[in-house]
Amino acid sequence: MLSQQLQVFLQVVDCGSFSKAAKQLFVTPASVMKHMNTLESRLGVTLLKRSNQGIELTAAGKSLYKDGKKLLAFAENAAARAKKAEHTEGITIRVGSSLLNPSSVLMDLWAPLREKYPKYKFHIVPYEDTKEQILSVISSLGERIDLLVGAFNSRTMREAASYLNLGEYRLCVAAPQGHPLAARKELTMRDLHGEHLMMVKSGDTELLDHFHNMMNMTHPQILIEEAGYYYDKDTFNSCEQTGSLLLTLDAWASIHPSLITLPVCWDYKIPYGILYSKQPSEDIKNFIEIIKASMQLTK
Repeated sequence: MLSQQLQVFLQVVDCGSFSKAAKQLFVTPASVMKHMNTLESRLGVTLLKRSNQGIELTAAGKSLYKDGKKLLAFAENAAARAKKAEHTEGITIRVGSSLLNPSSVLMDLWAPLREKYPKYKFHIVPYEDTKEQILSVISSLGERIDLLVGAFNSRTMREAASYLNLGEYRLCVAAPQGHPLAARKELTMRDLHGEHLMMVKSGDTELLDHFHNMMNMTHPQILIEEAGYYYDKDTFNSCEQTGSLLLTLDAWASIHPSLITLPVCWDYKIPYGILYSKQPSEDIKNFIEIIKASMQLTK
């Protein structure tokens, strides 16, 4: 950060001669002398007296050396402060969080990367699991919230945002405590015969539409009740109050304390991942690329 001539001058004084300074700077003595002549010419003063015994500082030289050392220390501290400020300021990622789509999923994914990428900070923004709010949040990603993490398989959602698949959740069935099936370790399709099973309304999620059609064709004995296109806390409350079963995800096992989430003998799974704007900022693009690279390494 200091001029090259001033740095050479300080090195000459510290070493006591042009030749020793040249060795420290990995240049020739002639180059050191040229820098000194240039500095004295620019300042219009004599800084050094040369002799066969070495160098001797003039009054001007002593003054410049004293102040030069202060400037050098200040420059080094300034550089250190700049680096520290860069790490302190960092890049803030605004993560939406709700009852059904908690930010903890991303935080757990990021945990092993935190030390390698310390500049990334996270600000958690809560939102409600209502159809109106979730669609509003998704359509405005990048404004108040940068990304969401969850099982966003609705056509409407996927058309409104970019999506990075992280893995799969298993489809399960939740039963109210006290229900005859609640004590089972695992359910079969035949166990569901004669039961009321609440699930997402058909028409907006291709995978669940396929599941719905399969149930109607092969197990018409299961009485399907459609909820809305999206679950919210009232969906879980309704199942507990009416005694109905609920098609749910293993990731939602702790949503309602009075519902028992049970695995079923089927191979149905639902992808989950990160939703982010179709026109993300450079910071979000880079963050997503880090997640992608991390996932490739763990495969």
